[in-house]
Amino acid sequence: MKSAQQSPMEKTITATELLLGCAPVTIQRRVKWGECDPAGVVYMVNYGEYVVSAYELLMAVLLDEGLLKGKARHGVALPAKEFGIEFYASLRPDEDFLMTVEIADIRTRTFDLTVHGTSAANGRVFLAKLTLIAVDPTTRTASPLPERLVHKLAHYREDRALKSALMANV
Repeated sequence: MKSAQQSPMEKTITATELLLGCAPVTIQRRVKWGECDPAGVVYMVNYGEYVVSAYELLMAVLLDEGLLKGKARHGVALPAKEFGIEFYASLRPDEDFLMTVEIADIRTRTFDLTVHGTSAANGRVFLAKLTLIAVDPTTRTASPLPERLVHKLAHYREDRALKSALMANV
């Protein structure tokens, strides 16, 4: 007869990345051992992967489909034009952290998003900025952002600003 009590591992569902919310897009991520150096600190290059993953999830939420299908439907490629990151604390293996995605600016051909990384142990971990540029996939030249995409980006940004303003008044 089996015991009614479960082991801790049987009760735990583990994942590397979980989408916790859509307004704003908030992702919980767990650092994998293989993402770290021998001292147990995340290699810098892996932060780029974290940010790109956050961008892909943002676009999946905005487009209501996977990033590749959404870009194809809109007839646009969206490669990175610029990436920057400021570090405040390090992350270690098996540490959970949150990433919150904001739209910082929308221009004719490009838009900027920021990803704020935080952890329970360290508070602020990093702040990243990613600039994406619209490219015509046929000619491989810069093109205006599709109007429907601009509308979705602007709506997300305005919704976040409104919620932030409401929270400031509470």
